[in-house]
Amino acid sequence: MERRRFLASVGVTGAAGVAGCLSENGNQPMFQVRRKGFERLTDDGYEPLTVRGLNIGMAKPGYFPGSAAITRDEYDRWIADIGAIANVIRTYTIHPPEFYHALAAYNADATDPLYLLQGTWVPHEPLVTAGDATSIADTVDQELQRTVDVVHGDTTLPDRPGHAGGVYDADVHEWLLGYLFGIEWPPSVVEATNQANDAGTYSGSYVQSDGSAFERWLAERLDGAVAHETTNHDWQAPVGFVNWVTTDPLEHPYEPFVDEDSVTIDPDTVTTTDEFDPGTFAAYHVYPYYPDLLNETPDYVDFIDHRGEPNSYAGYLNDLVSVTTHPLLIAEFGVPSSRGIAHRDVHGRHQGQHTEQSQGEIVAAMYEDIVKAGTAGGVAFAWQDEWFKRTWNLDARSVPGRRPYWSNIETPEQRFGLLAFEPENAVSLSGNSSDWDDATVIKPQTAANVPADRQLEEFRISHSLEGLEMRVTLGDVADPIDWSRVNIILTVGLRGEETSLPLNTDATAAADFVVHLSGPATSRLLVQSSFDAFAREFGSQAGLPVQEYRDGTAGFVPVREPINRGYTVPATGDVVPFEAVETGQLTYANGDPSSPDYNSLTDVHVSPADRTVEVRLPWVLLNVADPSTKQRIASDWSDGLETTSFETVTVGAATYRPTTDGRQAQTIDGTTNLIDALPGRNGTTVDTATYSWEQWNQPSYTERLKQSYDVLQNSWS
Repeated sequence: MERRRFLASVGVTGAAGVAGCLSENGNQPMFQVRRKGFERLTDDGYEPLTVRGLNIGMAKPGYFPGSAAITRDEYDRWIADIGAIANVIRTYTIHPPEFYHALAAYNADATDPLYLLQGTWVPHEPLVTAGDATSIADTVDQELQRTVDVVHGDTTLPDRPGHAGGVYDADVHEWLLGYLFGIEWPPSVVEATNQANDAGTYSGSYVQSDGSAFERWLAERLDGAVAHETTNHDWQAPVGFVNWVTTDPLEHPYEPFVDEDSVTIDPDTVTTTDEFDPGTFAAYHVYPYYPDLLNETPDYVDFIDHRGEPNSYAGYLNDLVSVTTHPLLIAEFGVPSSRGIAHRDVHGRHQGQHTEQSQGEIVAAMYEDIVKAGTAGGVAFAWQDEWFKRTWNLDARSVPGRRPYWSNIETPEQRFGLLAFEPENAVSLSGNSSDWDDATVIKPQTAANVPADRQLEEFRISHSLEGLEMRVTLGDVADPIDWSRVNIILTVGLRGEETSLPLNTDATAAADFVVHLSGPATSRLLVQSSFDAFAREFGSQAGLPVQEYRDGTAGFVPVREPINRGYTVPATGDVVPFEAVETGQLTYANGDPSSPDYNSLTDVHVSPADRTVEVRLPWVLLNVADPSTKQRIASDWSDGLETTSFETVTVGAATYRPTTDGRQAQTIDGTTNLIDALPGRNGTTVDTATYSWEQWNQPSYTERLKQSYDVLQNSWS
């Protein structure tokens, strides 16, 4: 009999498994998996449970995940907020004992408990180094057994680098939805394991497989975990393993990168015996923008969802569900509320560049897609922002060992959370003058004889964990400000090199960056081409005149980041070129979360009543690789993205009257086209002031629930 038809006829729990069977220990399992998904045991028997979950990581600002630094107070607070909108919390690994105590305490008083989907992590680098996964089976099995003992509150784990430890005496097994084993498996490991081992079957006591060597390896790991829980704790819970689009059982002829569709892992090859009634489930991490097959496969791109709209994400889910007999859980999905972007989605669900409001709306819509596809539910990624993470298009511009110590608002991977960590005492970009009380103040020594709306009365400079902050005060400002009468430039220098300023200013300054403030649609950050990190890393791929960038003759250029390296679609031969976005474009809005018109992507705020313009520039866009220890990208082009230390930055401000198209300064009589400058001007040279700050080893921050949390609370309730 064909395997899928056989599975459909007997169910995913084995040839003799039927709903309501007693497990081997004589107890009905608290949760079980059946054809339509998870079921929970109640006084009236088993009732369906659709998963509406959140993933929680182990990191917080100032710490890598392996530090296991989250406190009991933080877990108490976070679990309560998670429980207010979700019914499942997923961990990727063993958390500190405080997590399990907090979960038990919350559920003891909760009307609707928060169920646990407990993960067991497999470190990526040792796995890739091993190649054949069977060579690390013993190590993995030990960690799975530790995981089971932790859930039952029956173990003490020693201190181990990169792992949580301590006395685990909080028993949370009655709220255990299931165990979810593993990571997004590298295709190279799957292939190496399959090549190194002969065909065959694995016939375990509880879990079995007649699949590939890697699928059998997965089944054996799950079987061992079930055996340990059955023997040592007289309990059984559903089990599954992590999978992702890259190793799904579908064929993807439109995927341009071979590694993204080179090998498959089919959850349907892993089934259970009569001795294990809770069952197994399929679990996938699925995002809308990656891999590229989701943007290129016509059946996905043109798929019409339940709203009557084209939706490639729903199209893929529909396809995946149709070839999977197991109940299918989407164990990760989401989009980040980052300023930067790393990959586009053909229907706008990009990897980044979303406001918090938009993030919530997209996540809510994706969850609808997940449920409508007939899955067992979904677990959104993630509960908290994670400052330690990196994204492919910007990771070379920051110091790896220092990422948790500052807030890189540009990097998408750091901003998937519903919980934000806000720098203490940061400028809110909302016109609040008290934000600037501790800022460095620069005033003119004598009043300039210039029109009041082009006069610079004051220049203030500050900084936060997120970036360099500057505010200029003009002599007069119309409401709204008339950008046809005045443009403002702010200069920032790190190399100490005098350069010719752009925009027809006919002036020079010690500047590597220029902020051009010309109104909401046209304001941007520019970089001196010889200091352009994008050109150094991606200039050849982007088709830039690299020599003109190298020697600086390209002048000041837009600040960009790549979002696509370019590829050819195999099924059609269509060439998709390298693509970058001008991430230096500046957004005018209100950055105060308590304001009704709050925009989390605010770069610039104008307050006509106070005659002020405020700006925040993300550190990474200023080539600062680590503000906490003052490291920046090296000066010389030949050094690439190597870093060097610095002590101060130079800053200046100037105004000019724009041309009718608003793109540059009008030519006027005299030696420069600038009208006013702070700290001042010496002929054609704009003077600059130095600004510095103390280094830090622990960031000061506060917590804030994002607007996306409120959106999901309303949607999921």
